[in-house]
Amino acid sequence: MGAEEAHPNEWQPVTDVFLATMGDAADLHAGTLAAELRAEGIVVERSADRKLKRALEVANKMGARFALIVGDDELASGTYQLKNMATGDQQSFTRTQLAAAIRR
Repeated sequence: MGAEEAHPNEWQPVTDVFLATMGDAADLHAGTLAAELRAEGIVVERSADRKLKRALEVANKMGARFALIVGDDELASGTYQLKNMATGDQQSFTRTQLAAAIRR
């Protein structure tokens, strides 16, 4: 058995942001948003589940540092809810502020 087989999780990068989307428009928007964050060197995973509670549970199990919540309200306002998974604190950021907020 190789090292990868014995400890498969050791070789996976830490997920910086778990993208939780709610709604079709948010799901479409999330692809572009994820690409922008990845271009900034941020490790992003996307939720397949549209239920926020379930998406946050998955983010927690994955050990994601943050959950980025994108729904109709966020698209309309131009701000995103970024939840710190360790502390539970949640703050709003504009699209241009996201990468810097995640790196802190």
